[in-house]
This record gives sequence, structure tokens and C-alpha cells, in this order.
Amino acid sequence: MNIYKLLIVWACMSILSAFCSVVYAGEVKVISRMNYYTNEAKAEILVCLPEEENVPYTVAEWEGNKVALHKGVNVLSIPMSSLKKGNNTCAVELKSETETEQYPVEVLCLPAKANEVKIDRLTGALRVEGWQWMPVGFYSSLNGRNFDFLRSEVTQGINLYSPYHNITEDNRADRMAYLDLCAQLGIKVNYNVCSLAGSQGVGLNIKATQEEKLAALREEILRVKDHPALLSYYIADEPDGQGVSPEVLKRSYDLIHELDPYHPVSVVIISSLPARRYADTYDIIMADPYPIPNGPASSASDMIREIYEQMRYEKAVWLVPQVFGGGEIWTREPSAREVRAMVYGSVLEGARGVQGFHRMPDSGSPLLWNGFKEVAVELQQIAPYLYDAYSYKVQVGEGLLARVFHREGRLLAVVQNMQNKPREIAVSLKEQVADGTPVQVIFEDREVVVKNGQFSDILAPFATGVYKIKPVKEASAVVAGNLSVNPSFELSVEAGQMTGGSGGAGGKGATLMPDTRVAFDGETSLRLHNPFPDAGAARGLFPIDNESDRTYILSVWARTDQRTLDLHRAKGTKLTFKLALGSLGEKEFELTDTAWTRFQLVCPPREYKRTHHGGAAGSITLRGEGTAWFDLVQITPELSILPQRTADGKGFMVSMDCYLEGGEIRYTTDGSEPSKRSSLYQSPFEVRSVKTIRARVYDKDGKAYAEESQTIAAHKALDAKVTYLKPYSPKYTAGGDGAMTDGRFAPLNAQAPLWHGYIGNDIDLVVDLGSVQRINRVSLGFMQSLTAWVMPPKEVEVLVSEDGENFRSVKKIRYGEARQGAGEYDYIRIPFTFEKLKKDARYVRIKAVHPQTLPSWHRVQGESWMFIDEVVIE
Repeated sequence: MNIYKLLIVWACMSILSAFCSVVYAGEVKVISRMNYYTNEAKAEILVCLPEEENVPYTVAEWEGNKVALHKGVNVLSIPMSSLKKGNNTCAVELKSETETEQYPVEVLCLPAKANEVKIDRLTGALRVEGWQWMPVGFYSSLNGRNFDFLRSEVTQGINLYSPYHNITEDNRADRMAYLDLCAQLGIKVNYNVCSLAGSQGVGLNIKATQEEKLAALREEILRVKDHPALLSYYIADEPDGQGVSPEVLKRSYDLIHELDPYHPVSVVIISSLPARRYADTYDIIMADPYPIPNGPASSASDMIREIYEQMRYEKAVWLVPQVFGGGEIWTREPSAREVRAMVYGSVLEGARGVQGFHRMPDSGSPLLWNGFKEVAVELQQIAPYLYDAYSYKVQVGEGLLARVFHREGRLLAVVQNMQNKPREIAVSLKEQVADGTPVQVIFEDREVVVKNGQFSDILAPFATGVYKIKPVKEASAVVAGNLSVNPSFELSVEAGQMTGGSGGAGGKGATLMPDTRVAFDGETSLRLHNPFPDAGAARGLFPIDNESDRTYILSVWARTDQRTLDLHRAKGTKLTFKLALGSLGEKEFELTDTAWTRFQLVCPPREYKRTHHGGAAGSITLRGEGTAWFDLVQITPELSILPQRTADGKGFMVSMDCYLEGGEIRYTTDGSEPSKRSSLYQSPFEVRSVKTIRARVYDKDGKAYAEESQTIAAHKALDAKVTYLKPYSPKYTAGGDGAMTDGRFAPLNAQAPLWHGYIGNDIDLVVDLGSVQRINRVSLGFMQSLTAWVMPPKEVEVLVSEDGENFRSVKKIRYGEARQGAGEYDYIRIPFTFEKLKKDARYVRIKAVHPQTLPSWHRVQGESWMFIDEVVIE
């Protein structure tokens, strides 16, 4: 048959395949949810009915059970205890008013295995060793240069590797070396056996008979099937373009599953047409449209949609995006924004894996590859939402793709602009979400709000909008006295980043990533991974402003996984991590469980001299090899005094927390020193005046800890209106105009958000008490800090008035130049107190003369700041 006839036959077969796939997409599918089961409590069968108004069947009966059916996906359950190991044929009867149809369903049950990989056909997602797994990685050649590349890129969200290679004795050591390295790094491998499975692959032509290839394939599968890095077997590269028949590939597919039923088989195709034709040869169908610059970026998502519509609830669908160009028939590379559009557009159309074609580490522009890695990190962070089988599309306009996902009461909306121009969007929600509910744009550190059941935004060309909505306020286990920033790792300003600290990877392939698949508090935990002991996986915490006479407790919840435990059991070693709180103390702990466990480091009082901004900084360092998760990292003193406003706003409810196990709190409210005979704190109490609470903890042996004191300012000016005759700096607003009379005193830290800062301007403000009242005392607090260049005022004056226009001075304090006496990194509160005023007034005016410049004794000359935190009027 000549080439023209071959092309005509191939075209006809493609048209027939396309026609059949459309019909098939509208038919009933009854299939086991997982491609196999091991240690699940139940097996599930999917009954997938067309998304039409008229459901073809109304009832399903199986194993003596009966359930009413609805359009879309129905899930039937079978206890694993009723199934045997191996294949189980379950008969499912679908009934309507007029007919009954039987569907035999094969449910495969296998013994559990350490490196098992399952496909959840309901979502198209993988479960790797029991974990949800979003593969995002790349093709490349088998080259030694890739080893260092893998060590660096695993820290950037890359978790999948698939090099092209021949299967020969000459490169066996190289193949095993990269598999071993990937296992160390936590990277999975889509293992290339194309040259043995019937498809030539790229540059992998082996002159051998089919039987010889199958024999070699058998040997290779037996060699690698138990390797911890193995994810899947890649058996064919574009067989539809190379003329490799499904019959040839099916022999390889069947042999692989005979030898290793625990790992799926993947094939890549160059168009959507052969997806059904090759359906018996793969578990994962990959598509490699490379449209740029000859077609739009949307070609990739279009192809994925066509494949997904055919193979949904049967196969997993992956995209092979174009991360190369400038050679062969491609006159240029795609831009990073075009890669973003191809990947996100395909994910929204059903892709649950991404294996980019990048050629080599040093090929292409760095911005292109960096753009792909940025998307990789983002996908890892939102992956648990993508496993929602009941997400829905949102119509937001031509050239835009949008879908809303659900997870544990939260919503995630993803919108992809598939066009090279900015677009306005409005996303309508099916759920009832109250007007004004904030919508976090999670990778951009900003918010929009819900209004009339939708939210609006503007997307840049080829941009992605990822929006998280929490309709209900979530409870948290963070204690009120916690001093650590972002203790549950929920706050982030961009993908992969966690506010409140910094991370180290040591440049040796150790990784530090937020993990949204598992958490103790909230929905994010910190995942640390060491490819070998002391490889450098660590998290540093933002320093606290500790005091030398206090006890501090650093606590964390932690866990590991079964693979890491098995690794240490086999080696006779321990998985340990270290908690440290600067120079205050450190301790090493062993992780022995896959369940969350609390660990704590108690640091007794220690003389502490500040040598830098802030104080003691906590840290978590993974010492052993393997993976560990950490969450709810809290630093507390032994005692915290926690005032909260009363319901009427005129006073405070004072509660106290003890964070030492077995400790009790003794306190006074009259200014006297607390002792063992002082009042025992048992419940919150009310304060409606200005009082100083003094308290200390006694442990179960009677040992007394350091005293903690706090002034509770339920004063006459509480919540009074303040008029600023001279403005404070927009850099230090303390939250706005009400900060001067909110009853809150700022901690001694120039970064604390409770200080009003002035630069250049004097303070000139007026407090309105609302009515004429007797004024006996006015007190103010200012900061002094050498390194923050903050100095107290030269002079403070208090004036009063009945009408707000005619003020008379009642007292003035001249302070002059700031005094020496504090350490370079210390903060000092400078109080100004005006007593025995005995004046009747409605308005109290505070004037403070700015120091303007640093004092003459300061080691540098420059402009000074002036900080004030509260005006207390009694």
C-alpha cells in the first residue's frame, strides 16, 4: 500500500475514532473507582450517567444493596471485608421503569505495598504511597548534568522526572543512579521503557524482534518495580505519529501489569483522536501539543478537553507542555506567560499531571523555565482542591476558563486568561456566600470581596487568578499568648512562601515547602525533607522580644510518613529533629509516628543581651534522612495576661493563661507584689478603671517564676474621638486615628503595629471626652531606641478646654535631649505623667515637641522618629 493510501486509511480511522469518542462520552460508564485497592476500608464503584435532564436509569442494585441514581456520578460502596485478593467481579444492575441492564465490574484487591501508585478514576488524580500526588516535572535526556539540576529544582516544586534513554547493559548503572538520586530527593520517575515496549521513542531505535524486546522488557520491569522512585512506566512516545499499532503496545501493557500491577502505564499522543483507539494500552494518557508560535496557547487546553471528555472516569489525563522552542519547526520559545496559560488551562479542563518537555537544563531562556517552576509551586499548593470531583465550570467570557473547587467548606476559584490581552472577569458562585465576604487572591497578597453572589477582578494577559473563599470563620488552636508569627503556616504572599520566618535547604537537595495535603491546624503544614542526614532542611522563625527573667516554651506538632519510618527501621537509625530558641536553649527529639504528636522545648530564664534587632529566634531543623511535617509552632512565655473589651466597650475582661504544665497563677490588682498567698486565678475578671495587674506562676513544687505585669487602661478617654492637628506618618499608623484611645499599649518593638510614628512633625492632637468631666491625671508613653532611631519628645504639654476652641495650659514637662543608658539594641518606654490636675474639661489637647535630630551623644547624626502609643486620661 503506498503512502497516500496509508494516509487516507489513517485519516478515516481517526475520523471514526473521533465519532465513536463523542458517542461514548454520552454513554453510561460503570467502573471501579480505584484501579486497585489495598488497605482501604471500602471499595467503590462509579456509576456515571450522562449530564442530561432525563436520567436513563433511576436505580442501581448490587451485592444486595439498592440506591436511587441521579445524573452525573453516583458512588456505590462495597466493604473490603467482602472481597478477596485478586480480581472480583461485581454485578451492578441499573434499572429504569422499562428496562434492566447488567454491568460486570472488575474490582482488583492487592496486598499493600510500600511504593504503590493508584489512580483515582473519579478525580483523575494519583495516590502515591497513600498520599495525594500532583506530578509536575519534565522530560529530559539521561545526562550527568541533570543530577545537580534535580537537586536544585526539587526545591522549586519539581517532583517528577522522565529522561529519554535506551535500555542497555551499557547504561544500566546510569539508570540506577538517577533512580536512586530521585528516591533520595523525593522525586518520582515516569520510567521510560519505550525502546522495549514497541515504540521507538526519540532516538531509541533498537534492532531487535518484538519477542526479544518483550523478554528484555520483562527483565527490566522485574529490576525496577520495587524501586521507591518508581511512579509509572512510559511505554510509547507518539505511537499515533509513528504508526505503532495498539495491538503491539497492548502486549507490553499486559506484560507490565502481569509483572507489576502496582504501577500505572503511560502513553503520550500528539492529537486527541487516538485516545479511544489506544485506550487498552495505558492508564495515563499524556498529550503533547506544542503550538507556539504556530498556534494559540489555548490549543493545549482544547486538546486536553477533547481527551478528557472521552476518557473521564477511565484514565488519568496529563499535559506535556512546550517548555522549549527556537529549533526544528519552532521558530521561537513560548513565553513564560504562554506556558502558564497552557498548563492552567489544561488543569481546568481535566489534566491532573504535568510533564514538561524541556530538553536539557541549559537549553532555553531562564525566564521560560522559571515561569514553569512558578506554576509547579502553585499547583502543589492548590492540588488538594483540584481533586474535587464535584467542581463546576463558570462562564466568564470568551477566551477565559474558570472553575470552582471545594474542600472542607472552603472554595477555590481558578480563572485563566487564555488571551494575550487584559480581561475583566466576574465569577458567579453557586454557593450562598454573604456580601462582603473577603476573597483572597492567594498568590498575589490582595483581596476582592463577594457582592451579589459574585466577585470581580482584572486579569493581565495570559494571567491566572486563584481565589480562596472561606464562607465561615474557622477555629484555630493558636493560643492567645503565642509570640510566633504565622504559627500554622496559613499566611503567604506568594506560592511556596510562608510568612514569619525563613527556610534553608543547604543546596544539597533538601526541601522546605508548604504542604496543603495534611495539617494539624488550618490547612497548611511545613514539610521538610532531607535526602541524607543533616542535608540542611530547616525553618527559622521570626525572633521574639524576649525578656531575660521569663521562661519561654517553644512547642510544635510533628509527624512523619511510613516510608521514612521503614527507611530508618531498615538502617537501624532514628529520625530526629532539633528545636532551638536562639541562645535560650535547644533539644533534639525523635519522630516515631505517622500521627501528629506534640513536642516542646522549655527554656528557663537566662541573662540575655540583645546583639541584633529582635530577640531570640526559634528554629526547626530536620536532622535525619526522610520527610517530616510540622504545624502549630508556638512560642509562649510561662504566663500571659490577656485583656479583651467588655460587650459594652467600657471596660476589659482580663484572662490569664499558664503555659507550664501543672502551673498555677497567683495575682494582685492593687499594685502589690504577687505571692503564694495572693489570689488564685481561676476565671476571667472585669476591670473598669486603670489598674496594674501583677501575676506570677508557681509550679507544682511551689517554685515561683518571674512576675508579669500589665496596666489595664479602662480610662475616661477610652474610644474617645481624636482630632490630629498635625498628621502622624503613614508608615506607622497603629491602625488609624482610634489607636490613641483604644486602651492598648504597644510592646517594646519598633516593628509592633501599635505605635503612632512621627517624623518631622510635632504631636498636636485633641481628645474629645464627649462631655465636661473632672480630669486628675494624664499619662503618655514614648519609645527610645538607638538602632531604630526613635527618641522621646523634648517637651510635652497638656491643655484643656470646655468648648474645643479656647485651650488653657495646665502643665508642661521639659525633657530635653534623650538620656543615655540603654544598650544599642534595647527598647525603652519613656513615661510622661501629669498628676493632680483637678481640672474640669471636655477636650484634652496633647502637644509634644519633636526631637527632630538624634541626640549629640548618638553614634550617628540624622533625623529622629518619635513614637507614642496611648493617651490615658483619669
